[in-house]
Amino acid sequence: MIIAGVSECLVPWVSVDQWERTDRSRRKRELQRARSLLFVAVTRARDALAISWNGEPSRFLKPLQSAATDRNQ
Repeated sequence: MIIAGVSECLVPWVSVDQWERTDRSRRKRELQRARSLLFVAVTRARDALAISWNGEPSRFLKPLQSAATDRNQ
């Protein structure tokens, strides 16, 4: 499975952070929703998974990057 475009500002959408100033509970819900959608996509991979991004990777990928680095050392 290939999941493309998992860049910061796309996953989650940049507009989610705009809720920080006006409605923090909505921001929290929207972040959880975006994280959940990515989780569902990732867990559907059966044999192989490739995730790509352009620019900076999504903040949701940082734990995966740390795990991959630890595994390769």
